[in-house]
Amino acid sequence: MIRLIATDLDGTLLNAASDLTDRTRRALAAAMERGVMISLSSGRMTEAMLPFARDIGVNAPMILFNGALIYDHRTDVTYYKNALPADLARAVAQRIEEMGVYLQAYPGKGYFCSERTSYTRMYESSIRVKCASVGMPLSEWIQGDMIKLLAISTQERIDQVQPVLQREFPTGVRFMKSRDNFLEIVAEGIDKGVALRALAERLGLGMDQVMAFGDGQNDAPMLEAAGIGVAMANAVPECMDVAQIIAMKNTEDGVARVIEEELGGRS
Repeated sequence: MIRLIATDLDGTLLNAASDLTDRTRRALAAAMERGVMISLSSGRMTEAMLPFARDIGVNAPMILFNGALIYDHRTDVTYYKNALPADLARAVAQRIEEMGVYLQAYPGKGYFCSERTSYTRMYESSIRVKCASVGMPLSEWIQGDMIKLLAISTQERIDQVQPVLQREFPTGVRFMKSRDNFLEIVAEGIDKGVALRALAERLGLGMDQVMAFGDGQNDAPMLEAAGIGVAMANAVPECMDVAQIIAMKNTEDGVARVIEEELGGRS
């Protein structure tokens, strides 16, 4: 019996306008009424997750920053945190800057860029949280540990940059895409699957009691870890390969439809 649902946001739970549909709200509410816990699992930072957590009435801790943080917004308690050491974050940031790729840094509260660009505005419109410009290269600005870095460019450029970074930084750091043009950079050993296992253990659940939804490269470990992994029809091949169920697209209420069919999540 499924006791916990963990779901990605962008490209999964949210529609093309980065909003929740009424059908999705109803399906999640009905599942919670049946005793199922709902956790949001995203590369997003805390501030960009809270509006959805409150809207849904999420009743379990959330997985943030691609698994680098497990946080319960109801009690303001952080259960798990794993950050990139400052020296490693600076080195990675400097290499990304040398390649001319736009970069954002996440120390835990807020997020920062060296200067505002069209990528800044695009990202802000998606998560609805303003980026702070520091007016200098992030490799010079970074003084403390970073929860994550995020490189944004074209899909083609990210596909070029990712293998270079993986080759030049073989230990201590992990590179994974959350969208075709988003390269997420976190500490080694961090992913949504590791965090989901930690969350399930904290809640006293076996992984066979967990269902997870996702679409991006960063979601694949979570789908593989869950008893039932659900890939969206718009998901990358890495998700499709490990999923037990293929849902309809995020633009077609795919998550809601699976919850309704598998858990009777109709109100």
